[in-house]
Amino acid sequence: MRRIKQIAWAVVGIAVFGGMLIVQKPFPSRVEAANTPSLVISQLKITSSNGQFVTLYNATNAALDMSKFQLEYFNNYDLSKATSSRLVSLSGVVPPHGYFIINDNAMQLCFQLTINSASLGFSSTAGLIEILAFNQTSVGGSVVPELEDYVGWSKTAAVGAQTLPSSTNSFLLRQPVNAQNNPNILIPGAGTWQTVQPDLANPCNLVTTTLVPTTVKTGLNQLLPSSDAPATIIFAGEDSGQIAASLPATDIGLMSPSVSELLPNPNGSGNDASEEFVELYNPNTASFDLSGFSLQTGTTTTHNYVFPGGTTIAGHAFAAYYSSDTGLSLSNSGGQAKLLDPFGNSIAISNIYGTAKDGLSWAAAKGKWYWTSNPTPGKANIIKEVATSKKVKTKKTTIRKTKPSSKTKKHVLGSSTETTGAFTEDPSTTPIHTWALAIIGGLALLYGAYEYRADLANKFHKLKRYFGSSRTDRS
Repeated sequence: MRRIKQIAWAVVGIAVFGGMLIVQKPFPSRVEAANTPSLVISQLKITSSNGQFVTLYNATNAALDMSKFQLEYFNNYDLSKATSSRLVSLSGVVPPHGYFIINDNAMQLCFQLTINSASLGFSSTAGLIEILAFNQTSVGGSVVPELEDYVGWSKTAAVGAQTLPSSTNSFLLRQPVNAQNNPNILIPGAGTWQTVQPDLANPCNLVTTTLVPTTVKTGLNQLLPSSDAPATIIFAGEDSGQIAASLPATDIGLMSPSVSELLPNPNGSGNDASEEFVELYNPNTASFDLSGFSLQTGTTTTHNYVFPGGTTIAGHAFAAYYSSDTGLSLSNSGGQAKLLDPFGNSIAISNIYGTAKDGLSWAAAKGKWYWTSNPTPGKANIIKEVATSKKVKTKKTTIRKTKPSSKTKKHVLGSSTETTGAFTEDPSTTPIHTWALAIIGGLALLYGAYEYRADLANKFHKLKRYFGSSRTDRS
């Protein structure tokens, strides 16, 4: 009997301890570190508003498919204090020893790199990001994330975190570098970080933030060196109408235009092929040369239009490009539009839209996308709700007040999801409620009661005899 009791208590202890581990342990639990990182975090800019970016460096001799990698974000460098996290999916292909930037705002076109626009929203107080590669052992087998690189940051000096620059114009640059000025990182998370900022005289150059700024060299190659005269090389036998890709010299140092409005389903019938449009906005004071740039529409099936030489957008101006001129098609059942540079990199992208109703345009305003009943081609966007959306609120017999929840939302024209076509968010942990421990503890108590049923029965009979004898003595 004694040995059975010992075994029972051991089982109870293991059950309770296992329950505590289940409640406290985050998921996924298995992340292996790469021997030598394929992707290295090269640059990091964290601000309290738009303008955040993360630059990654391909340290291998092969092109990398970024769809096999994801960026994981925590809102604190100390995971015991982190209250939220998410995964950001990536897309595109990075050439060998090339660079890949994840940004949330218009950026200067200075260097050759692959661009992945996403709404980052990283905390400027504290945070941590890591780059994960996902590999599957076999078709249908387990998927094991492999840690490529990571960095944590804090607004103030803290152990285990990089201190963010106080200036919103500055950012962090990874050290050390090799002879080609590319990051030389052999272990995930290794190395140091240097604070740099764009040179006021030439924003495409980086300088230190010391009293006497000095130039900081990087492995990023400028799209077109400012000292070179513009030139086009046409090889023998090549069609004179096809020229080598190059960035217009006047665009170097300018921010890229943004996609600002789409009209997938114009009012009327039979006019989609002529009245659909994609609108761009030039945020620069100077004119932007679109020669060689492309508009791309669609998601699974895409259509491209290459701007001819001499196409420009004036500074701080909107320009609408109609399907009658571009030949582009916007699907009424859902899609998006992108602006590609002459090298095929995506530099501006709209949010993905759903089913388009007649006459409604998909427009950007203050960082979000909305359906509006007031299309404004070539002008600043006006977000105007459809009148029918207000009638729903007047039907007293059909409207019942309900508490808002994460599963029920009011249908208001103009609402849009935060997720863009460039990324999706996915919680990286599976929380277990504390009642799981209570259930395990309750089962352990029931099991203990079962094992000690004989002892409990004896105690019960003793108490019964004791109370019986007490009543006899009193009588």
